[in-house]
Amino acid sequence: MIHLSRNNLRATFLIGFVLAIAVLAGLATPLAKTQTSGDITALSHEAFSQISEVYRVGGQAPELVAKLNAALDLIGQARLRRSQGDETGAAQLEQQARVEILDIMNEVPSAHQKAQRDSATKTFQIIGSIPLVVVLSTCIFYAGLRTWRWYEKTKLFEMRIIEKKKD
Repeated sequence: MIHLSRNNLRATFLIGFVLAIAVLAGLATPLAKTQTSGDITALSHEAFSQISEVYRVGGQAPELVAKLNAALDLIGQARLRRSQGDETGAAQLEQQARVEILDIMNEVPSAHQKAQRDSATKTFQIIGSIPLVVVLSTCIFYAGLRTWRWYEKTKLFEMRIIEKKKD
């Protein structure tokens, strides 16, 4: 009978868990036909994540999204040609897609900076408008209060005192 301490039991469980995750990750990852195909896919994922960061900051980059969609279309056409046995045509299409994706990745930092700048400007405008709203609402409140007091005063001066006569 083998007696394991708690620390040994935890370490054994942890090692088994890590090995199981590694095996499952290896089985779940699709194998690429060529290194180029896997490289272009990883590159497209990186470009997508960079563009999504621009949108997360609050910016807009529809032209970059359109370029990425065109590059993904080229990648799809390259896979189709490769499945048909046209390696040369597939390589040319993948090269075009790679150039497009690298161009996108070069344009993303400027779009990200513009998004941050626009977000900061919008924040400053909102913060700057708070005192204006407070002052305006205070002025409206006091103007309404003065108008009401004036109205009450005019109604007070219109009052008449009527004596009741005794019989």
